[in-house]
Amino acid sequence: MTQSVQSPIHRLSSIGPTLRWLSTLLLICALSLFGASAWADGDDHGYGHDPKAQLEHLTKKLDLTKEQQDKILPIIEDKHQKMEALHSQMKEIRQQAMGKIEAELTPEQQKKWKEIQEERQEKMKEYKEKHGKGETKGKHGKGEHHE
Repeated sequence: MTQSVQSPIHRLSSIGPTLRWLSTLLLICALSLFGASAWADGDDHGYGHDPKAQLEHLTKKLDLTKEQQDKILPIIEDKHQKMEALHSQMKEIRQQAMGKIEAELTPEQQKKWKEIQEERQEKMKEYKEKHGKGETKGKHGKGEHHE
């Protein structure tokens, strides 16, 4: 007997539209969580979320004059404020989407959904621990965690 092997794409297309949509959303969430921080500030060296530390870093790397520092600090502070606002908006959008998804699921699917969320939380915790970010501090040192 020969057993046919299905490609991952074929297997994905054979599941229901809700699960396909859910898989896509989870992928998007994962990419946004891991990639947004690095993309937003260019890197993650500990100074990206502190305007004065970022200015100090730039001053050392670029040998900025006092006049340049005085002009650049407000730019960095403005960027920081805007990025914080966007982060809050993204968090709210993510939470709303997760709630809407859960509302569409059967009780059995909701149970699995919660398990998936718990696994994701655990992976995020492990990631933060591995990369030197403490459990109690979030990305911005405010004790937050992504939902």
